[in-house]
Amino acid sequence: MFTNDNTECSTKISIISQIKFDKWLLKQSSFIKNWSLSNNFKAESGKILKVPYEDGRLKEVLIGEGVDQNLDGVSSFSSLNNGNYYIFAKFAKSKESEIHKAWAWGNYNYQSKPKKNLLYIKDQKELEFLIFYTQCINFSRDLINSPANKLNPLSYYTKIKSNQMFKKFNFVEYSEKDIGTQFPLTYAVGKSSFVKPKVIEITNKKILQKDKPLVIIGKGVTFDTGGVNIKPGNSMRNMKKDMGGSAIAISLFLLANYLLTKTKIVLIAPLAENSVSSKSMRPGDVYQSASGKSVEIAHTDAEGRLLLADAIEKAMSYNPSMIIDFATLTGAARVALGEDLPAYFCNNELIAKKIDNLNKEKLRCWRLPLYQPYLKKIKSQVAELSNASLDGMAGSITAALFLKEFLNKSDTPWLHFDTYAWSHGSILGSNGAALQGLEIISEFLRKNFN
Repeated sequence: MFTNDNTECSTKISIISQIKFDKWLLKQSSFIKNWSLSNNFKAESGKILKVPYEDGRLKEVLIGEGVDQNLDGVSSFSSLNNGNYYIFAKFAKSKESEIHKAWAWGNYNYQSKPKKNLLYIKDQKELEFLIFYTQCINFSRDLINSPANKLNPLSYYTKIKSNQMFKKFNFVEYSEKDIGTQFPLTYAVGKSSFVKPKVIEITNKKILQKDKPLVIIGKGVTFDTGGVNIKPGNSMRNMKKDMGGSAIAISLFLLANYLLTKTKIVLIAPLAENSVSSKSMRPGDVYQSASGKSVEIAHTDAEGRLLLADAIEKAMSYNPSMIIDFATLTGAARVALGEDLPAYFCNNELIAKKIDNLNKEKLRCWRLPLYQPYLKKIKSQVAELSNASLDGMAGSITAALFLKEFLNKSDTPWLHFDTYAWSHGSILGSNGAALQGLEIISEFLRKNFN
């Protein structure tokens, strides 16, 4: 996929922004000018044009990134073509490192060998990072794409424990009884399944009492029927991806450990299957979190926030410097922003401003408000909180407000991503598992957290 050996003749791939197209065109030979214009190539998003030599061999590949640094064309070309290539990015708006990542995204195939194409990377340090980056995202995408009969809480946990990328980390082990007492809301969700809940809890270094680690959390519902409030068939079709938040969290944990060499990091990912059986939790049931906070189940399909609530309470026991969580949490966020753009919530204005500044370079997420008056929507007459509002309004906001109630120190910086973890072919040319939120947060950590 990537190499620093350029002994074989590599073909040039020019990435061209639509904004810089006219400047690029002025510097081209008459042949390339005429070839581009006659093929109606103007560097539009995702547009690919192959330029031949006179004898018909491939001379150059032109890929447009439109006006918004869209790299779908790079991923698409990587997924469909074999050969040896190098990037020419003088007329692109995207950074060369982002172009390399787009190449990695396109080269992915679920549980199969990548295409026989190689992209030349001159810098050895960049090459090493790209190889590691590709391993991380491909592992997470395989997890999301795996069918639920192959990936349940136990097999998921086993995959993490046995993977070489996690060999040097410290695992916190929980028995079924431990999960029942320390992650009781997760246990309530998963008790309906014949495969009982598990919890992935990993630290990259030994955590001392004085430390304030970064804690990364992911929702790991390996399949979501909706429970007793069962989903309609179409809504259930891709619910193997309901553990997508945990897969994103796993990649972020690995990348953060690679990029932030001095930072102590904790990963917490509760795993459960929301099935239907005589043991299922029911609307009207009341459960208590580990801290004793009581929750009424208004809707059994609002189960992901129960896993996250447990994880946030556990995270707070580490006295964290910051908590970041990812979850395929609400359809409301998808209605508001669509499948490609994750919603995020933040209780710290300085952090939100830094993320919004990154968004000005390239839009990758959108902030929604923690609008406190909506907390009344999830008040309960028989418990401290209801797990869902039933009025059909502000679903993503009320879910975030529910989670916020489990921060026992309200000034602990917290980022919550309500993401889709899936693509219908519109993100970097992929169809299936997607890791929305990963890129902007890994960039945020690299620039601000070490």
